[in-house]
Amino acid sequence: MTTFLITAPATEPATLDEVKLHIRQDSSIGALEDALLNRLIKSARQRAEHMTSRAFITQTWGVRLDAFPTLIELVRSPVISITDVKYLDSTGVEQTINAADYILDNFGTTGFIAPAYGKSWPSTYQQINAVRVQYVAGYGAAAAVPECVKDWMLLVIEDAYRNRGATVDATIKPHPFLDSILDPITVQRIG
Repeated sequence: MTTFLITAPATEPATLDEVKLHIRQDSSIGALEDALLNRLIKSARQRAEHMTSRAFITQTWGVRLDAFPTLIELVRSPVISITDVKYLDSTGVEQTINAADYILDNFGTTGFIAPAYGKSWPSTYQQINAVRVQYVAGYGAAAAVPECVKDWMLLVIEDAYRNRGATVDATIKPHPFLDSILDPITVQRIG
C-alpha cells in the first residue's frame, strides 16, 4: 500500500503572528525573517502530522493498492470524506465503485473503507496499483486543530528559530516531555 499527499493544506495551524508573539519577536522583523518563520511553521506541521499519523488542516490524500484487501486503511485521519474508489477491472479498464457499495468506518483513530452490507470488492486486473482511493482528511480549519498541536508547534518552531545551526549546544537539552504533548492525538498502531 502506498499513501501520498495530493492536495496540501491551504493554511497552517499556527499563524505567523502567533509564532512572532510566542518567540517574543517584533511584528516588523522583516521579510527575510518572515520567510524563515513561515518555512519553520510548515516544517513543524509536517513533522507533527508524520509523528501523529494525522492530517490537521483539510487536505487530500491518495492510496494505491495492488488488489482489494478486506479493509482499506486510510492512514491520515480524521477522515472527512471519500472522494472516490477506483480500480482496474479484470480487462484493465478503470472503473469507479458506486459510493453506496462501500462504507467508511471512521469510528476509531484510523479510517477504514469496507464493502457495504451484502457487497464485496470486485476482482482487479493483475497489476500494481490497480486500486486507487482518494479521500479528504483533517480537522477542517486552523481553529479546529487541537490545541496540543499548536502548543507543540510553537515550542518546536521557537527551538528551530533560536538554534539555527546543524549542531546543538550539549548543555542545552530539549524538554524530556516535549513530544508527549502530541500523545492525546497520536494514532497508535500495533505491529
